Amino acid sequence: MRICAIVKYPPIQGGISALSYWTVHGLAQAGHQVTVVTNAEEVEDDFRMLLTAADRALLEADYPGGGAVRLAATRRPAPAHVPYSPLYVTKLAALATDEIRRGGCDLIYAHYLEPYGLAAHLASSWTGVPHVLRHAGSDRVRLLGEPELSAAYREILRRADAVAGQPCSVSGFGAVAEPVAPRAGRFVPSCWQTAARLDVNTLIAGLAEHPWVTNTAPLPAGPPVIAVYGKLGETKGSFDLLAALAEVHDAGRRFSLLVMGGGWRREAFAEAVERHGLGPVTWTLPFLPHWRVPGFLRRADAVCVLERDFPVAAHMPALPAEVLAAGTCLIVSEEVAAKQRPALRDGVNALVVADPRDTAALAAVVTRVLDDLQAARRIGAAGRQSLGTYGERELGEATAALLSRVLSRRPAPGGAALLTEHMPATTRLACEVDPPVVTADPQDVYQAACELVTWIDKRRDELPCGAAEIARYERDRLWLRLDLEAAGGERMFPRRPAGGHPVRSGLLRLREYRSDIDAAAADLSYGIPVRPHPGTADRFLFHKLPNLLGQVVRINSATARLIESCDGRTPLTVIATALRADLDVVTDMARDLARQRVIDM
Repeated sequence: MRICAIVKYPPIQGGISALSYWTVHGLAQAGHQVTVVTNAEEVEDDFRMLLTAADRALLEADYPGGGAVRLAATRRPAPAHVPYSPLYVTKLAALATDEIRRGGCDLIYAHYLEPYGLAAHLASSWTGVPHVLRHAGSDRVRLLGEPELSAAYREILRRADAVAGQPCSVSGFGAVAEPVAPRAGRFVPSCWQTAARLDVNTLIAGLAEHPWVTNTAPLPAGPPVIAVYGKLGETKGSFDLLAALAEVHDAGRRFSLLVMGGGWRREAFAEAVERHGLGPVTWTLPFLPHWRVPGFLRRADAVCVLERDFPVAAHMPALPAEVLAAGTCLIVSEEVAAKQRPALRDGVNALVVADPRDTAALAAVVTRVLDDLQAARRIGAAGRQSLGTYGERELGEATAALLSRVLSRRPAPGGAALLTEHMPATTRLACEVDPPVVTADPQDVYQAACELVTWIDKRRDELPCGAAEIARYERDRLWLRLDLEAAGGERMFPRRPAGGHPVRSGLLRLREYRSDIDAAAADLSYGIPVRPHPGTADRFLFHKLPNLLGQVVRINSATARLIESCDGRTPLTVIATALRADLDVVTDMARDLARQRVIDM
């Protein structure tokens, strides 16, 4: 195949850039010809990796069997226009279109919604070449959740010929989703198996004038090396680590801190290093290319991955797998450890810190490494042995298989999987009827859900107690995961009326159930029956988000009345009076709440 890949790419740092790099080279190793279209040369300094001439030579490659990677990068600032923007989408779409028409590409592959997914959609529309989109955690959650951006991303998800990833994450948008991982395990490039330890002193000697290299003294051979790499920031645990290391240093323990990182908080991190008195024992490096990371990891005695309170709950960083694959002792936050497969067990294949903000606890874990380096090495070796991996060749072959399925125009899967996933009890109860034939269109999926609820309701006397209420609850839970606005079924963002008449968002749905749904919902594998409470009602607020990662909240009657009154017709004064009667709150509080006009809760 001849593939146009519109992706993040070196010298952009980060996990998506690394995965894109190894994916296109894996495709080329499998015999395919890939043209990479990227804006990587325009990345800002805070997120730019250091590329030597030898590193740059690795951006393109020829492989046995005719596979190749070629690079087409945007390089020039956008012409002056008001208000100014870099015009990345326009430049990438235009460059990709030129490359497709010149090279006769069979298919477009894009990774990350902005700007690459949008550019791929435009280039596909102009050339008629099908395109496959791969999303990531941050764009799937953060960007899709922005009201001013969400509609564009939902449209390109629906219009992509396939979306690479787990089907449950995007099927609610009407997207044709397919998995791309070749098998169980974590992706780790093959160079992790052979990389030698990084010669830090030689590297620093050649970077003496680099603004991020603040300590040009040789890294001493004696003290143990504690390392951290990647973007620096509060939620990354970077500053927690400095506070803990300051305690260790003040206790008279010897160590070296080796940092390969950057980001918007780089300068603040450097200031914190000096403030904690760690300047003489800290060596900072700029971002290095992905293929040089394993050498960096092997230079350390322990590597810290301390992400905590990360705003994207589904985020699963690749760093722990990289550290494990390098055979270096991993110090990891419990938040990150809980997301890893295989399981990380404290003291066995990793050192787990419950909360990095507990600097005393983190300092104690670091001290464990300093006290017993042999034990740390055994933990690192066990971590490496526990990790199942696959390399770029397997990743490329799996991606090629997905792209081939798109080219063969395999019939798109239906939406029945969404019913099974989000209505487990209902579909089990209705197992005596044939599974509905449902297209991937969200409106068709929701209509099928309503038909299942009707089928259950008509047989409520024959089925276990509470079955009809559970079916309604599951249908409403499914509603959270369906983009019905795109299918013409609802408006997510209603127009705001003029004057003091608040209106609630179309993202809210109020429901009452005559059974103890709370107890049943605690276990999604709940089997009927549930415990009925005749004469009582459980009230729930279903709060949908544009990225379809909403939530269900149990509410009281006063909250329900408040939300219902925000209908665009009820005056603010009436709502305030009702609030005083219900909750005995002061008028100013009611006014402050109602000034929002659109209640998103």
